[in-house]
Amino acid sequence: MNKMKSIKHRITYLIILLLSVANVAKSQSACGFDYQMKKSIESDPAKKVALEKFLAQIQNYSPGTQVLGGAVNYIIPVVVHIIHDNGVSNISDDQVKDAIKILNEDYQKRNADTASIVSAFKSIIADVGIEFRLATIDPNGDCTNGITRTFSYATNSGNGSVAKNLISWDTKKYYNIWVVNYLEAGGNAVGGYSYLPGTAPSSEKEGSIMVNKQFGSIGTSYGTPLSKATLAHETGHYLGLYHTFGSYSTAGSQSGCGDDDGVSDTPFTIGSVNSCNTSQISCGTLDNVQNFMDYSLCPYMFTEGQKTRMLAAVNSNTGFRKGLWDANNLIATGVNDGYVVQECAPKAAFYAGRHFFCAGDTVSFYDNSYGDSLGTNRSWEWTFEGATPSTSTSKNPVVTYNNPGKFKVKLKVSNAKGLDSLEIADYIETFTDNRKTYVYFSESMEESTFPTAADSSRSWCTSSPGDVKFTRTTAAKSDGYASLSVDLHTETGCSHSLISPNFNFTGVSAPINYSFDFAYAQENASNTDLLKVYFSIDCGQSWSLKTTKNATYLKTKEPTTSNFIPASSEWNGMVLNFDAFAGQPNFRVKTVIEAKGGNKLYLDNIKIFHGNVGISDLKNQNFTAKVFPNPIDESSVLVIESDNIENLSVTLHDVLGRKLGALNNLQSNTIALNEAFPPQEKGLYFLKIFNGVEIKTISILF
Repeated sequence: MNKMKSIKHRITYLIILLLSVANVAKSQSACGFDYQMKKSIESDPAKKVALEKFLAQIQNYSPGTQVLGGAVNYIIPVVVHIIHDNGVSNISDDQVKDAIKILNEDYQKRNADTASIVSAFKSIIADVGIEFRLATIDPNGDCTNGITRTFSYATNSGNGSVAKNLISWDTKKYYNIWVVNYLEAGGNAVGGYSYLPGTAPSSEKEGSIMVNKQFGSIGTSYGTPLSKATLAHETGHYLGLYHTFGSYSTAGSQSGCGDDDGVSDTPFTIGSVNSCNTSQISCGTLDNVQNFMDYSLCPYMFTEGQKTRMLAAVNSNTGFRKGLWDANNLIATGVNDGYVVQECAPKAAFYAGRHFFCAGDTVSFYDNSYGDSLGTNRSWEWTFEGATPSTSTSKNPVVTYNNPGKFKVKLKVSNAKGLDSLEIADYIETFTDNRKTYVYFSESMEESTFPTAADSSRSWCTSSPGDVKFTRTTAAKSDGYASLSVDLHTETGCSHSLISPNFNFTGVSAPINYSFDFAYAQENASNTDLLKVYFSIDCGQSWSLKTTKNATYLKTKEPTTSNFIPASSEWNGMVLNFDAFAGQPNFRVKTVIEAKGGNKLYLDNIKIFHGNVGISDLKNQNFTAKVFPNPIDESSVLVIESDNIENLSVTLHDVLGRKLGALNNLQSNTIALNEAFPPQEKGLYFLKIFNGVEIKTISILF
């Protein structure tokens, strides 16, 4: 397993690879190290110099006795920054502590998985001799538990740089770890990434970032060996390690046999991707598949050579690693041996099991307060607007919302050191379960009160955890006079939802189709907004994904930095089949756009229809309507010719679109207008006649 390359050749080889084109394949999505390193080096020549300096410093490093007590035992202070959207992404303190516990086991050869390592590598399993401790003193000298929590939709954006810009503690004193809900590198979803010492885009970005699903073993983590080891893997990069299959080779590619990770006792390998073949021989010798720096499903070890490289990194001034374990810094960050952890005042945080559901349902709330180092003697005071009970002193209460509406929630949490409170307006939204059977249903946002309708069974719900939501606009439309629009520039990472009324398909046979028109433009070609359509058969208690469409599919206009307002030719349509839910008494659709920095999305002309008909066929469900005399006087009537007069509705609107009156469940084809609607001031008005599929508008003068 000895790789005889000169140090000079190795440094030159790695630099060339850094500056070469890196093809980051989807199979590499477990880690974004390769892409991020290449991007940083190419964008700033000083980073290449820093890399050369680091490689030169470590080439002659020889492990020795460390000053902390005679044994090789480096203590590194850690801060974990949780970036969250007030949901489950606000992971618990327990999950953070679990992740740090596993990290220490992995770096001290205390992980039980070492028993499974094949005999060929047992003799070189390394106890790296590094201990990671959550800080108990923050940069201001105040009490902390080493965990920060920052509310931002950037947790869902995929942009690690944006997340890091939100908060960073002095990277000369703390190993910063950021935890987000979603992360990308080069357009691919990744589990995490780090930079080699001194090569991060700025000093504030030194550290590791990863998704909460691959952080620790409990809570939101997948809990698999690969997920549990992601922090050890990314920390390996932070401490100077490349992937075992080389610096910029594609994992699983035979080209990896010509690449080198700079460590003498890790065999040449093409890498192992989502498998665990401990007999794999890819480059002439047995692969170290169980190495933390591979992509295998069984990462259990570092080698002695990797240990030496990481200890060289913590003894290097490049990237500030050497100062982390300095005795004075350990005292300043509260992680020195013998330090007595003090209790801190808590900071309030919580989340609900769900946010949108039918009135009459129950929901569980979970305390997620933090900051109190010991987490003892905490008390809670909950206030629930519109719920039963309306207050609670339980840690994780369960309440019922009996009426539709939007409701705020407040939590006050306290201990002997102090108290804190958090109130979130419109945190819970409930809606009525008014189900009707519609063979044809159409919504073109014509009523100015949309999403609320005079007939509650036709009301929609627009929701978003942020301030920006789907909004009715008359600036653009594919049909009628209005559409829905949402601005994707702001609150990147936020999901904007449009939730349909409940439909009763009892007695309705297949086929059943859901269709809508849309218009969308990116701001630039790198925007990765996603549109997703979900369905529910339990009034929104749970949702199942029907389809996902990316920005390439959605775009109806080329990218533009101008405010996108679609022309009539810049609309497209989508039809989804829901035959499987024929006969279902409670059906609801949710259309979601995940904002990733694009321009705007518009929706219009939404239909639920039954039968073998296309969108254009729906407009053939014709009826005629006319008013005479017009201008309106005492004798004026509206005459409608239709075979299904009882399915029609008539509304009166002014020139601003405001609805002034409505008639439903018509009993006659002839309507006396002065009896149906009170006389209006002189001017122009509009009658809108709707049959569930099509709206016809008649201009009238009073």
